[in-house]
Amino acid sequence: MAGTPSPLRRVAPHLLGPPVPPLATLWAANGRRALSAACCVGVPLALGLALGHPGPGSAAALGGFTAVYGHALPYRRRAGVSAGVALVVVASVALGGLTGAHPVVLAGTLGLIAAAATAVTAVWRIGPPGALPPVLVAGSASALGSSAEAVAQHVAAATAAAVLSWLVVMLPWLWDPAGPERRALQAADAAVTRAEAGVAPGQRGALARAVRVAVTAAAGGSRRRPSLLPAADDVEARFFRALPLVDPAPGPRTGAPAPVAPPRAPLWTETAARIGLGVALAGLVAAAAGLPSPYWAATSAVAVLLGTDARHTRARAFHRVTGTLAGTAIAALVFAVQPPTAVTVVLVAVLLVGVELLIASQYVLAVTCLTPVSLLLVHLGAPGAPESTLIAARIEETVLGMAVALAVGLLLFPRAGSRRLPRAVTATADRAVAAVRAPAGAGADRELHDELVALTDVATAARAELFSARGADAWLQRSRQVADLGWALLGARARADDVLAEAVAVRIRRDLGGR
Repeated sequence: MAGTPSPLRRVAPHLLGPPVPPLATLWAANGRRALSAACCVGVPLALGLALGHPGPGSAAALGGFTAVYGHALPYRRRAGVSAGVALVVVASVALGGLTGAHPVVLAGTLGLIAAAATAVTAVWRIGPPGALPPVLVAGSASALGSSAEAVAQHVAAATAAAVLSWLVVMLPWLWDPAGPERRALQAADAAVTRAEAGVAPGQRGALARAVRVAVTAAAGGSRRRPSLLPAADDVEARFFRALPLVDPAPGPRTGAPAPVAPPRAPLWTETAARIGLGVALAGLVAAAAGLPSPYWAATSAVAVLLGTDARHTRARAFHRVTGTLAGTAIAALVFAVQPPTAVTVVLVAVLLVGVELLIASQYVLAVTCLTPVSLLLVHLGAPGAPESTLIAARIEETVLGMAVALAVGLLLFPRAGSRRLPRAVTATADRAVAAVRAPAGAGADRELHDELVALTDVATAARAELFSARGADAWLQRSRQVADLGWALLGARARADDVLAEAVAVRIRRDLGGR
């Protein structure tokens, strides 16, 4: 039939991921982080190799992974976050080195690191790349030597590189102290401009989050420049005015579905437990199978489990396998050619640029770049390891780690979102009723906005589950009703449309307040 996609075209997105965005778009979004990562990893690696200390040089390169965090944060907050990340990275180097000679202990340690890093990034709202770098750092450090002297040298080298990374990510403050918050405002302004032409219901949460990031950045940004808060307030007001209208006519009266007993802990707790257990289990299975580098299975597992839900986990598993196979082919080609050490260092830096540019939008290509980076760092830091062994082990342990992560991601806490949905819907409905009782522009409007964003996160996770909790469909329907009325109230008030605002308020009191 004409227009029917071929089997290859149907399968390709599952194996290769979405199309690559234009280079200009990638560079505008992640160019600074990519250059910082390349500099902070490449320079210490080159220095260590030039001084004849390949092990400390590779450990220093691992310390340079500090530079991949915090680039979207205002400098006042970035200073603290980057310092905290530096401590975590250095501690990961120490823990990986100390446990490297004991595969079972190493697997458990990597699981604890993954769980802790997931929790910290969620609580601190650090953002990507999450728990992957600490696990990668600890695992790679375990392959560089486990004697007390070697670990001490590696920790010292990683500390020096982490300090360098902190300086690099903070350096632009000298000439552009308001840069992060200005760029956040520009991104939010562009998103609102697109939304003014029409915003779909499913896009409201993501758009509101971008606006909230800009407002928060402006509030906590540089004190050396005039405040950007007026511009942030203007972007936020435009966002509210762009929200779609809701029919104020009374609809059929609907009540809340039967309540269930939701968990009290936040959503990230089960995510951290899932990732930690999956990483530890992957490492333990690899160790039990006698594979030479169990940390590669653990690293593959954390990369797969960073998916936000079951469907995302499954997709990342396929993407991880595709990217790893392509990346090992690149590493095998480098090992076969045996370029000069300087060329290999430059290649590591270039590949890291590719990782940071692509990680948020094209995971397959990002893994394709990251796989040879990890292999080359181990090869440069421990040159005695056979190259063929590195390649074969990488493929075997990646497949094993992916299989374990896929099983854990699909079976462990499979209803985390749908079990929390009743509490999120009820809390948002209560905030909407409270906002109706308060005057427009009061703090109740802000609290309603935050609850609506949180409801979007929980509802998105619930929709993506393969095995939802009983009654999830009814609660999802209720969540859409609550979200429509909540956003409509905020939009009508932002447009100063008192008639519509009162009509929406009547519906909120009737449909959500039980009156």
